[in-house]
Amino acid sequence: MTVLSEFSADEQRLLMEGPRHGAVVVSAASLGQKRETASEGIAAAEYILNSRGDYLDNALVSSILFAIEKRADSGAKFADFSELASAPGARDEALGRLQQLAELLDSKVDPAEAAGYKQWVINTAVRTSEAGAEGGGFFSRSKIMVNDAEKEALAQVSAALGIA
Repeated sequence: MTVLSEFSADEQRLLMEGPRHGAVVVSAASLGQKRETASEGIAAAEYILNSRGDYLDNALVSSILFAIEKRADSGAKFADFSELASAPGARDEALGRLQQLAELLDSKVDPAEAAGYKQWVINTAVRTSEAGAEGGGFFSRSKIMVNDAEKEALAQVSAALGIA
């Protein structure tokens, strides 16, 4: 069992931001209107905060969720997701952070716990990809829930985390 407090401050920050990095890769791959990007960020945050029940057997994810909830309860401000996703180089930076994260997990965490954490990041990215329907014409007909760029971004997230 590994918990967040067993890591350095920089490693804790990386672990706490991992799901967000997965979400940024997806949103940055297919930037739509600002409201679509915002809805993707909201979907990612909701998934993260409501996923505790799915990860009760993963001490690392549970301890990270506890830290995130504690930070939210304290009134701490979180980064603006739309700004993060639309920043120049956001996708590449997030992918790089995910690769660092995979190296950290693979070197310091039990393989089963690491796999669970990586799945949490992927699930967050999937939820992000499903949040903002894009395209479509008059009356939003023919909107696509997950477009090709987002599908490719999901594959990149998996690859960055070392999952084939």
